[in-house]
Order: sequence, then C-alpha cells, then structure tokens
Amino acid sequence: MNRKQVFISYSWDSKEHQEWVLSLANSLREKGLIAETDIFETQSNSVHLNKMMVDKVRDSDFLIIVLTENYAKKADNFEGGVGFESLLTLPLIMENPDKLILTMRHQGDFNKVFPFHFKGHYALDFSADSQFDSKFQELLHRLYKMPLYYVAPIGEVPELTPKIPSRQTQQSLNNVNEVTTTSSMNFADLDLSIPKIITDKDINIFLKQSFKDIVEGFNLLFKHIQSINPQFDFDREDINTYKTVFILYINGQNVSGIKIWYGNSVGGNMINCSYGRVISSSDNSMNEMITYDIDEKQNLKLKMTMNIFGHNMASTPEEVVKEIWKNNISPTIQ
Repeated sequence: MNRKQVFISYSWDSKEHQEWVLSLANSLREKGLIAETDIFETQSNSVHLNKMMVDKVRDSDFLIIVLTENYAKKADNFEGGVGFESLLTLPLIMENPDKLILTMRHQGDFNKVFPFHFKGHYALDFSADSQFDSKFQELLHRLYKMPLYYVAPIGEVPELTPKIPSRQTQQSLNNVNEVTTTSSMNFADLDLSIPKIITDKDINIFLKQSFKDIVEGFNLLFKHIQSINPQFDFDREDINTYKTVFILYINGQNVSGIKIWYGNSVGGNMINCSYGRVISSSDNSMNEMITYDIDEKQNLKLKMTMNIFGHNMASTPEEVVKEIWKNNISPTIQ
C-alpha cells in the first residue's frame, strides 16, 4: 500500500502554535501517513527553504494549511515563507483543489483567518482543544478519501399512482372513528383501521434492496478496517447483479471470505451467505439464509434463519453485517 505524503504549511505565530503543528504531524504519522513540516527538515539538514517548499507543494499528495489570523496577513501581503507558499498554492485552487486541506486555529472572528484567495472554502476547525479527536478523525477520513458518514445507496423508484379525489367532507373524515347510532353508541375506543397487505412484490423488492445494502455494508466495513489496519486488505468481485464475493487478506495471505447472493432457496427467495477461507462456486451450500418477517405494525424486517449466536434478532442490513462479522468472520482472522 502506497503511503500518502502530507506537508503541513503554517505561520510561526508562537512557540506553542509551532509545537501544536508538530504534534499534529506526529499524530498523522502514527496513523500511517508520511506527514512532514519545515522543522522536520531543518532540524537535521542544511535546507534551501524556497526549494524545500517548492518540492513539498509539488510532490506531496496533500497540503494541510493551518489558518490563523497571522497566516492570513502574511499570505495577503505575500510576506515571508507563508507568502511564498501562497504563490505556489494559487494554481492548485483551480487545477487540484482536493490536494489542499484547510484547517484553522483561532478564537474569534473566523473570517480573519482566511486569506483572500481562500475565502469561501471549508476549513476543519481545530480551535477548541476539546474537539481535537473528532476533528482529527474527520481529517483522517479526508486524507484516506474515506467518507466520514455512511451514504445509503439509491433505492428503486417507487411505484406511485394518482390519488382519486373523494366526495367525503372534512367533517366526515374527522368523525371516521366516531360512528354514533340511534342508540348513542360511540366506537372511538376501537381501532377501525384496516391493516395494509404485504404482497409478494413488496417482499421481492424488500429482499433485493436489503441484499444491496448488506453488500455495501460489508464493503464499507472492510474499507474502514483497511484504513486503520495497514496489514489488512480485501478484494471485491461482483459476479452479477445479485452475487458478490469478498476475499480477505492479512499481510497478503488469504484468511477468510464471504459470498453473498440473492436467489431461490428452500421456501422461496432468500439472501444467502457462505463464509470461509475457501469460497465454493456452487450456490447449493450456505452458512446463512436470510429471509423476511413481518412485525406487529405490518412492516417488513430481515430474519437470520441460521444465526445461533444472535437468536435471529438481527432485522436490518446493518445489524446483519455486524452479526456476521462478529460471530462468523472476525474469529477466523484474529
């Protein structure tokens, strides 16, 4: 796995600020990134500062810029090293803006920390030390190009039909549960609603979408593990629209895998899973068959029919992914 090179640009505002930047660089290095600052270069070598800045801005995968009020003044006046780096970063704003990651440390009006050419850009706010961990996590996701929040896949377009206007008056609608007879009977305490009907088509759509969500859930899980464990890697192969295989590696060695497919099994259509170091090409053998259930409110939910650990309580794609990882995959790669 290629290590990402990161260079941190900042203004020498104070000794405390400089040490904060060095601490940030070391924290990034502990997370597998080649993070560098000017001090790392000058403390052990004779360095031509302008050449160093040109090399770092040109060759680094990312340039983290720590915005402060003093940084903004120097950048706008093209003063010192900050001014020279500002000239170097101007082309990146148009050509490769994703290479620039703005952060800021400032107590007060945030507008004062943005140089003119960065106004309107988003910056990670490290101003509050109490929020450092959450902002550092967001920074890691940016550097590893991993979404911070799960984005649900686009589902199938629902079948909508026009509503036929009714002749009922608003008063009759309000009194639907207050039918009064000549004997002055009141039925307001009864539930007179008619349960919705779950059709075979509803079940088919639900299971197909659940299959896609489970596959995407495993994909996000394995990417997250990969981002925090450099020795972990995985391959994904989409055999067809409704069959996907993941192969898991530790230090390049195949340690486990999972095949997920949607198809006809005993009792009807189901989501099937097979896991282990050797994944069979046959769909006749599986470790888990996931079907559907209907709750008391007539809502569809998932049901793991062969889950001896969770007592079949996993009812959503996320819960299914976590249950299989915890009980069937994780123990094989520890």
